[in-house]
Amino acid sequence: MVEEERAAISRATALHREGRLDEALEIYLRLLKARPGVFEVERLVVFAQLQAGRIKEAHVAARRAKQGHSSNPHAHVLLGATLQAEHKWERALKAFEAAARLDPGLVEARYLAGNMLANLGRHAEALAHFDTALVLDPRAVEALANRAQVRVRLGQNAEALADFARLAELQPWEPAHLLAKGALLHGFGRSAEAGEAAFAALQLKPDLADAHFLIGQTLRSGGDLPAAREAFRLALAAAPDRPAFQLALARLERELGEAEMSPAPSDPAPDADAAQAGLEPADLPHTPGDLEGICAATPAAEAAEAAEPAPSIPSAIPPAPLPAPLPATEPPAVDPGLPATVEAEAVWDLAPDEAQPDAGSLLVEDYARPEPSASLPPDEFADESPSPETVRLRALDALAEGRWQDGWVGLEAGATGDSSAQEPLPLPHWDGVEMPSVLIVTAEGDLADLILFGRLLRLLADRKIPARLLAQAGDVPLLSRIDARIPVASDLAGVDVRDAGLRWTPLASLPRLMAPDPQGWPHPPYLLADPARIARWRAMRPDGFSVGIAWNGDLPLLSAFAALAALEGIALVSLETRPEAEAELAAMPFGGQVSRLGPGWDGDGSFSDTAAFIQHLDVLVTGEGPVAHLAGARGRTGLVAVGPAAHWCWGREAGTTAFYPSLALVRAARPGDWSGVAEILAARVAAWRDAAP
Repeated sequence: MVEEERAAISRATALHREGRLDEALEIYLRLLKARPGVFEVERLVVFAQLQAGRIKEAHVAARRAKQGHSSNPHAHVLLGATLQAEHKWERALKAFEAAARLDPGLVEARYLAGNMLANLGRHAEALAHFDTALVLDPRAVEALANRAQVRVRLGQNAEALADFARLAELQPWEPAHLLAKGALLHGFGRSAEAGEAAFAALQLKPDLADAHFLIGQTLRSGGDLPAAREAFRLALAAAPDRPAFQLALARLERELGEAEMSPAPSDPAPDADAAQAGLEPADLPHTPGDLEGICAATPAAEAAEAAEPAPSIPSAIPPAPLPAPLPATEPPAVDPGLPATVEAEAVWDLAPDEAQPDAGSLLVEDYARPEPSASLPPDEFADESPSPETVRLRALDALAEGRWQDGWVGLEAGATGDSSAQEPLPLPHWDGVEMPSVLIVTAEGDLADLILFGRLLRLLADRKIPARLLAQAGDVPLLSRIDARIPVASDLAGVDVRDAGLRWTPLASLPRLMAPDPQGWPHPPYLLADPARIARWRAMRPDGFSVGIAWNGDLPLLSAFAALAALEGIALVSLETRPEAEAELAAMPFGGQVSRLGPGWDGDGSFSDTAAFIQHLDVLVTGEGPVAHLAGARGRTGLVAVGPAAHWCWGREAGTTAFYPSLALVRAARPGDWSGVAEILAARVAAWRDAAP
């Protein structure tokens, strides 16, 4: 490369580090125009676009780079990073595995493949990938942090503790490693050591709210309730909007007030007290996130936040996604002076809400919950019972087969305290029998699960149980349309957190507690749309037999919709609101035949406009995902294309589901192969068209 080009790329990478992405991209693209196919510059273009949130452009650039450098493993990693940013876990996994085949020693390919396997729930396979990465590089911090998280998912808490201890050695400046170590130590009943770890974390970051909270829990376990109260107050002062902190402090103050009014011979042991109160972690797996938002700044920080500080009070440490930096590669040959970590530095210098979400992320959502054992060190701790993941998978099989009681009970038995829209609250868990003063129901899981289980709120209202649904702010408008008798909010405003009659349960625990057999659930339509929105969007209904389509990023399924587009008199409408959907449609030969909803759709909440607009469509044809559940909950006629490894609610073989009578299922014989499904979908839609008045 000539001196002028070297100077240009040096200037561009300097701008890149400063976060001036548009200026850096302008130089990168000018260099590529002058000399197409220089992989190192193509790579920088992709990373800059990802960091700028331009996922579609990054995908196009990464695919072009992979096509031009198909034998370069880093090109496959690059493509995998863009697919990961699009939440296309299966396809990203294939890209990372292709990179590992080309270069078996490429650590990044190994741990990124492990991340994707963890996202897909294949935790044992993920663990094997992280093990391999750490054999190749024992100091690979990202792989070590992610392995610790997966070990928590698998119930291997002693091994996870060893990993967090090693992380603390490798990065002694990072308080989150100490916090995670302390959380697990406290879970093993080693509260003194846990307190030391939390104090050490505070030396590094004095305003670390979760460290104050963990200290409060260790003091509470030791019986020093006044000191625990002061620690909880410090935690709440550092993070005043955390409902779990509010409730923990209120509960402790109530205990202290009762003790002062009526002294007892001795306080009950904290663990016994918690057992009497029935405190439990969250009961079902669900997607990551909390009401306070993602607040970790490094992969290591989020590693610690997924561990539960104590068996007595469910954790308030936010179980956020665990991002790993975009893979650093060797310095570009075009500029020997360019730091190898420019991509990672540019990402992690951004504020959390500016960084590209999920680029290189491992969605680990669990709390550690080992059985307390003060006498055994971690390496001697053993659990001979099936792992939580094994129990969970067996429960999902039971649900898919219609063995409802076994499924609900097994799912709760296998729960490991996954993250939720609102992390587990320090309240007694509702037993389904007593009448609480207020029942706080936490909306846990992805939106599809919330729509599926949301109907059970009506059972609470019918039984006159005062309840409140705690959900992500973006989901409040939609979920509020299930039952006006149940308030839906994103915080605890208006709730007396000192009330001794408060109880808590996850939304997905309601089947076990109230109605195990779905035949006893409220029938669709149970999710109502805003009448004003229904009227507003009536004019958008296209001429002809209108068919709404959604494919949730599954491009082979979208290709199969070509058979629908070929039908005479059919008007297709895309119900996708993902930013990538427009590019996906534009790449299809029939894309020009599909109507779009336009910008700003559903801008004030999840599917608020879509729920109203589907009232004007004749049929919906979708893959698995929220749109399918929305159609079923609204009682709209539809077809759902499901694969052989479908969500349990679609069952195993039948063409219908017990949960949504208005939906028919069309099953693919092989994963990702929708060729046989396309003809069936078209034939069913044609029959409905012909029968329409």
